[in-house]
Amino acid sequence: MTVSALARYEAASHDRRFHTLGLALLADRRGLDGNDDDLWVAEAALDMAELEADPAHRRDAAMDAAGIFDRLAADYWDTTCGGGLWWDHARTYKNAITNALFIDVAARLYGATGTSRYKGWAMKGWRWFDASGMIAASHEVNDGLDARCRNNGGVPYSYNQGVILDALRRLSVLTGDRRLLDEAARIARKAIDARGTPAGGFREAQEPMSVDSRIFRGIFAQALGRLAPALPPGEDRRHVGAWLRDQSAHLWKTRSPAALFNATWDRTAFRPSAQAQVTAADLFVAAARASGERAR
Repeated sequence: MTVSALARYEAASHDRRFHTLGLALLADRRGLDGNDDDLWVAEAALDMAELEADPAHRRDAAMDAAGIFDRLAADYWDTTCGGGLWWDHARTYKNAITNALFIDVAARLYGATGTSRYKGWAMKGWRWFDASGMIAASHEVNDGLDARCRNNGGVPYSYNQGVILDALRRLSVLTGDRRLLDEAARIARKAIDARGTPAGGFREAQEPMSVDSRIFRGIFAQALGRLAPALPPGEDRRHVGAWLRDQSAHLWKTRSPAALFNATWDRTAFRPSAQAQVTAADLFVAAARASGERAR
């Protein structure tokens, strides 16, 4: 996720100071645990591919992502619960984040390679996801499915909302189906409205946050930054763009004198961390993208 954050910053600012670092981090595959981790690596490889001017380097990075995707599709998609990718190698859980990433990576691979089977996988993945029950009637995306293949009522983490927004936006482009953007807008607005704080910030769905969940809001913010320009002019687009601008202004005001940012995006109980700085960078880049400005 850090690689993707660096890539998004470079794409928005054209500042290549961190490009070599991003490539080095991408090459380090130690500590991966589960199919969602592998798909995050595929996302990062595609992010770096988009920055490469050399066609051979772009192709190599895209093939890295394709190799990951092809292995997971062959080994971990099955008929349990009617389809879907397992979260873990032991095949104990089918969940939102793994399958949203699977759809998004498939759609991106189709764009990067033109290979039709990736488009087929993206559409197949969304049809399963949409029918799985993980999207509640309220438009919150819950964490996964229980042993009876029903929505488990699990925590609707912000990154569960964010990754499916990216997948729906890309699927809308691939299929020409604008209803997918309508669904993305409903999911986005539910998440925005459900997690506001009295101080004007935005809280994660479960607190206190773990080391992992401290970066979830950055993923959500980035997806909103990409969704806002894709939405047709109207209230949904204004609402999402205004939220990003307001949140970035709020977060900037809560910074420390050393320009460090709090894990909670509020001023109280100040606990800066590496994860907090990544989510802050993600939010600022997303707000700049939504407003059409170049990140500095």
